[in-house]
Amino acid sequence: MSNIPNTVEVLEKLRWNAHLCKHSHFRASMKGRNLHVLCGVPIVVINLFLGSLFFSLINAELPDWTKWTGAALALITALLGGVQTFFNFKKNYEGHREVGNEYLAIARECERLIALYFDGILDLDHLSTKIAELNGRYSDINQRAEEYIVGDRVYREALRVQNLKAGREPSLVEQMRRKSQVVEQAAPEAAI
Repeated sequence: MSNIPNTVEVLEKLRWNAHLCKHSHFRASMKGRNLHVLCGVPIVVINLFLGSLFFSLINAELPDWTKWTGAALALITALLGGVQTFFNFKKNYEGHREVGNEYLAIARECERLIALYFDGILDLDHLSTKIAELNGRYSDINQRAEEYIVGDRVYREALRVQNLKAGREPSLVEQMRRKSQVVEQAAPEAAI
């Protein structure tokens, strides 16, 4: 049976959740950034094209199709600008990035505290005090993150990435579990 205290298990769960939230918000941030660029680049390109083309042909007699094409391009630019303004992709992806970094800070602090406990530098009483503080910070971040919604597909992808990472880089708690299992399996063999 594992000899990892419940307090450390709670801290490990908080670390896991913070990493999962970090992955979710970073992925949502990239999606929002891509949408911002997808709308923004055509706006710039079309405006440059229209500005340079029609400025050079200000007094020229243009065929009707060029006038209609210019009007259609201007309409597309206005439409893309309206979509970009309405959905506010830039603010959204920056908010996801900020929240993701805050979750990352929580996860790193959890890892640090777990390491201090396993190294014998921090006892369970101090660890439980730190968990209370971290839970408060985590709750505050969750409240701020409500403004930045993570879609189900983005969350599932983040969970997949988190599980892959956990398989490649086991946490300190998982490493201790594995060590205690090896010791427990060796104990009955030594008794024979």
